[in-house]
Amino acid sequence: MSANTFPSQIEPFKWAEQGFTWSGTLPLSRFARIAREAVGSIDDQLINIDCKLSMDIYHRIVWLDGHIETKVPMECQRCLGPVEIELVSDFHLALIDDESLIERLDEDADFIVLGESESSKKGDFDTPASIDLLALLEDELLLLMPLSPKHDACEHKHQPTIQDVVEEKRDNPFDVLAGLKGKLNS
Repeated sequence: MSANTFPSQIEPFKWAEQGFTWSGTLPLSRFARIAREAVGSIDDQLINIDCKLSMDIYHRIVWLDGHIETKVPMECQRCLGPVEIELVSDFHLALIDDESLIERLDEDADFIVLGESESSKKGDFDTPASIDLLALLEDELLLLMPLSPKHDACEHKHQPTIQDVVEEKRDNPFDVLAGLKGKLNS
């Protein structure tokens, strides 16, 4: 399946019954919120995606499993140069149409409750809710983005080194006053 055939909107319950899977790459530019954080050109940046939907009919839960990875060029907060940040996520999300189903999940399970705006008849298992798969995958990557991206080792551009401080030794303005005080006492 090519990037052009990647579905943006999906109906998770319907698609899970059909065994939806998708594997391929998309341009980083399709993820607008991540692209805004990037520096420089992202024309050649790709996001690798593997995902599948499955359904637990007994519990009325759709599971979205997948792996997503990319590299995002960001600005290093130390040296202000570009730094490539690798984002990798393996996810296992429960997509549920009713909050009462949360108690059926493991306590550490990640889940998304499909809201009324995303479903025409909330709680009706046969009526599929539609979700924006691209936005959901972008959310997973945004959670991985560092607040303060930086290289593992780099030099601060705006913070002088100890050698710079020693070389830039300033004259003490009070030395002039001390000299005057010495002249007055003589």
